[in-house]
Amino acid sequence: MSASRSLPGVVARCESGCDDQGVTIPDDGIDRTSHLAQARAALEAGDHGLVADQLDRAERQARELKQYSIRWIAELLSWIGETEGEAAVEDALRRFGERNLAARSLPENDWWSVPAEVRAKVVARAMLANGADVDITADDEKIVMSFRCGSGGWLVDSGAYEGDDALLVLQERGPRTFGRESMWVYCAHCSVNNEMQSVEANGRLTSVEFPPERAGEPCVHHVYRRPTDIPDEIYVRIGKSKPAEDVPA
Repeated sequence: MSASRSLPGVVARCESGCDDQGVTIPDDGIDRTSHLAQARAALEAGDHGLVADQLDRAERQARELKQYSIRWIAELLSWIGETEGEAAVEDALRRFGERNLAARSLPENDWWSVPAEVRAKVVARAMLANGADVDITADDEKIVMSFRCGSGGWLVDSGAYEGDDALLVLQERGPRTFGRESMWVYCAHCSVNNEMQSVEANGRLTSVEFPPERAGEPCVHHVYRRPTDIPDEIYVRIGKSKPAEDVPA
């Protein structure tokens, strides 16, 4: 009988010098635990240089995977719009909202039951997780949050809507384009899911969004302190009317 041997890159059983499962992990340079887990281990070992290296790797991998997924979504929405018409893009987004965002309308998630600062914190956390730094200003009426969006804004800034393989730009002016003459297809979820469906489910808007109109511009969110502070035209641009109870006497 010939002696057993391990092939390069193959995990083999062993009897000594193994891990607690009796498995030898070959030194082939392939990561078998996440970079975050390796960063934590390096922190415990006091190797701060390795901590920084592993955090950089984790951030880069997460960014690349996110950008891949964003492009995937945008390509699918573009194909839907190009083959079935722009109204079908809204239909697809509405289906997503109905199936995945219904919890936003539950009584315990009432957007207006907490102060504007708390609501702004929720928006800021999402944008920071999306890779953006957030600039904030405030007045007696609203909190204004400006950032270079890491998803829809990244597509615009990266030139994804230009050239032979350009993503779809919606051209049918209406609620899904915020009343604009055109709208980046990916950014239509802001109008459909975040504003139109919010009004339809709750009777009023939550946050108010202004996607960039050209490359290099920030995305801007308005978090109003009171429902009465939201201008009528903000509702009009998505084909809705401001609730009567929110109209100042």
